[in-house]
Amino acid sequence: MKLSNLLLFLMSFLLLNAECPAQNKKAQNILFIAVDDLKPLLASYGYDQMHTPNFDRLAKMGVSFQNAHVQQAVCGPSRASIMTGTFPDRTKVWDLHTDFRESAPDLQSMPEYLITQGYETTAIGKIYHKGSTSPGHDGKSWSIPHILPGDFDPAFGSPAFSYYQDPTTKAAMKELIEEAKEKGKKRKGGQRSYVFKKLKPSTEGADVSDEAYQDGLYTKEAIKRLGELKKGSKPFFLAVGYQKPHLPFIAPKKYWDLYDREKIDLAAFRGLSEGTPRIAYHSFGELRAFSDIDRNLGVGNELPEDKQRELIHGYMACVSYIDAQIGKLLDAVEAMDLNKNTAIVLWGDHGFHLGDHSLWCKHSNFEQATRIPLIFAGPGIAQNVKSNHPVELIDVFPTLFDLCDVPMSSQLQGKSLVPLLDTKKKTSIEQDFALSQYHRKKTVMGYSLRTERYRYTEWHDNNYRSNQPYLDTNIVGVELYDYESDPNETKNLAEHTVYQNVVVDLKKKLQNRLEGNTKNKQP
Repeated sequence: MKLSNLLLFLMSFLLLNAECPAQNKKAQNILFIAVDDLKPLLASYGYDQMHTPNFDRLAKMGVSFQNAHVQQAVCGPSRASIMTGTFPDRTKVWDLHTDFRESAPDLQSMPEYLITQGYETTAIGKIYHKGSTSPGHDGKSWSIPHILPGDFDPAFGSPAFSYYQDPTTKAAMKELIEEAKEKGKKRKGGQRSYVFKKLKPSTEGADVSDEAYQDGLYTKEAIKRLGELKKGSKPFFLAVGYQKPHLPFIAPKKYWDLYDREKIDLAAFRGLSEGTPRIAYHSFGELRAFSDIDRNLGVGNELPEDKQRELIHGYMACVSYIDAQIGKLLDAVEAMDLNKNTAIVLWGDHGFHLGDHSLWCKHSNFEQATRIPLIFAGPGIAQNVKSNHPVELIDVFPTLFDLCDVPMSSQLQGKSLVPLLDTKKKTSIEQDFALSQYHRKKTVMGYSLRTERYRYTEWHDNNYRSNQPYLDTNIVGVELYDYESDPNETKNLAEHTVYQNVVVDLKKKLQNRLEGNTKNKQP
């Protein structure tokens, strides 16, 4: 080969690899970061007022999905769903009390499956919902036991009921515990209930260190375990589950100080949507359980504006507190040189209403409850890319397995998003919607389809689930929202003449998906 041809070949080779530095590499390890109640209230998702440099740093490292949705907007079902790679109608977990090991004993968790593929698996913090999980935080999932560290910063001691560090609150709660004991309440659960009926603040911003609260401890333990796993001979799956910004909105004072409460905007639309069935709403009982919230509020009632701002401020402070923990974790990954062979995924288990539709918390099929941040980074993943394609939380494990060359589990109901993790416009996935669901009362289930532009929801009565025949006679409510013309879901368009072709199309897609779930390996 002539020298000039050889040089040309070498230059072409180098240019090709410079353009796609990671596309031919595969990850081995998995860092799986869960954040409780995290909606996409992040600067990288378009909220410039947020101080989230480390969430944004992770987004620049990989691909962030701007239109990602959970399968059910509450902890228990959502987490059972992602951890098994199946829909709630497959796990049969629709509440906060059911353990999928009992409701669907034939299912295997994805970390459990990874153990059979030669992985070391372990976890810190909240991965499953604690109230609906078998011993050991689903012990079958972990080759190295799950841990909830309790070595709080000795300068401040243990927080009251694992939450509160404010000295005044802790002193008052201590008095109430003694009062409960005097009234014959010997068990800790009874004492806790007694205290919380009288004193349970929804926010706190004590001037303490990160390690005075739980999430700071989770980071410290996660970094320790990263070092231990790196020394091992097996690829690893490390799950780190942060608990904030879940209520109560508690974070060290320095994170509250990042925001000026007077400049915090309330939700743009705080009323009930025109033409929307009442069954779509709830009375935010989770928030009303706190002692500084009016417990008589109901559907359509607004909190006082100053309390709304306080709660939104608290949520924002908690997001920034977790952002700092993400930064420490990413620093450790880079310091240990693990970024070269580790796939990272960060996800929220559902969104959170902050006063929109007069709603708070989650528990709905509206956008603010189902939409989450979902970010992938690592070998084989393009950098600083945003995708608007609608995707689902059950897509996480198929994607991770694809990235790490792990054979797919036969029970998975999601799809690999790897075709969306590059910069090539021609690579995509066929499914153009995400499916969520939420129940009302004991007999009604709402199924919601989200495309790039629309949300279509049907409410089915008579205990319908997608493992049963689909019948129009079960439908007791229909919703349609157009996010191009009405991003705040102020009007239900399901009955509008101009949208009838859209309704017909989305209804067919929803029916096909629900009937497809019936056929997908369900007993």
